[in-house]
Amino acid sequence: MERIRFRDGNVYLYKRENSRRWQARIKLKNGKWKRISTKQANLKDASEIACNLHDEYRVLQKHNVVLESRRFVDAARISIKEMEQELQAGYGKKSYLDYIQAINRYFIPYFGNTLIANIDFTAIKKFDLWRNEQVKRRLKHSTLNNHNSALKRVFNVAVDRGWINAYQVPELRNKGERSQRRPNFSWDEIKKLCRFMREWAKEGRTEKSNMMRELLQDYVLILIQTGMRHGTETASLKWKHIEEFSHNGTAFLRFWVNGKTGKRELIAKHNVRRYLKRIKKRFGKVSGEENVFRLSNGESTKCLDGTFNILMKESGLMFDRHGNRRTLYSLRHTYATFQILKGIDLHRLARNMGTSIGMLEAHYSHLTPTMAAKDLAGR
Repeated sequence: MERIRFRDGNVYLYKRENSRRWQARIKLKNGKWKRISTKQANLKDASEIACNLHDEYRVLQKHNVVLESRRFVDAARISIKEMEQELQAGYGKKSYLDYIQAINRYFIPYFGNTLIANIDFTAIKKFDLWRNEQVKRRLKHSTLNNHNSALKRVFNVAVDRGWINAYQVPELRNKGERSQRRPNFSWDEIKKLCRFMREWAKEGRTEKSNMMRELLQDYVLILIQTGMRHGTETASLKWKHIEEFSHNGTAFLRFWVNGKTGKRELIAKHNVRRYLKRIKKRFGKVSGEENVFRLSNGESTKCLDGTFNILMKESGLMFDRHGNRRTLYSLRHTYATFQILKGIDLHRLARNMGTSIGMLEAHYSHLTPTMAAKDLAGR
């Protein structure tokens, strides 16, 4: 292969077999080589193009301009792979699942083959409008935080590989709808609910309906007194994850749960023993590998949300006094509210619930005046 040097060996011109046109290899300032086709058959014209590009690249590199970008999808796939590997290794954040979903559902379909170096603030604004059209509603502040975190991981991949410079990463803003106050139950409403469920659990129209109501009754009472997350933590709970232990002469009930924030130890209220015994009684004997929350025929169910909605409607407790609709997650919020009003240390409560002190302060700060009512109203 014929090779001709220029610019002290930083530019090479050569021809491929059966080709009349000159190709060029240009050495960049970082030591890497960039290949181009001059599209010229004349050596003088080809050398002029290659040498001019060499000089132009040197000037651009001097000003930290990236010479070769990649498509957004290339960086996105690497980012997804890294998060999946960390999750499989056991030290990835649970929020990575949300990041991966956001990248696959929104960012790749929109940006896809766009060079990541070309994604600036204006492009992000256009993406925001497109995303709003897709979801047909204003996204929550917390959802946009997840989306921004996911996008930052993709940009970090591009920066680390030299596909963009750090200053090219656009500013990511969050103008999402602030979350409303989380609906919970008052103590009087809990007493009303417990009284109502005693007969309601037996009044289903079918045998399957009665089994659903029977399970939901204990499910509701356990969630109120443990603060477990509905679905993410209850679905994988097995009998082997529940144990008794003693400390300073007192017996305690401990749950080992695995959910949004990973594995953790949870101390349940003493009354939970009563509801667990009632569940066990339906089966006669249970093994450690069996799920705790099953119908009395042994089947698992994913329909408790629907049965809970029926319970709320028929009990007249569907909405709180602020007009917020209650869901099964309201039981977790009720647990947190009662504990905070009792004066439980936020650090201990956060660890037991698998959340952060900041999250508790953000969503339950309205309880502060109630907690200080005696001092505020005193002389």
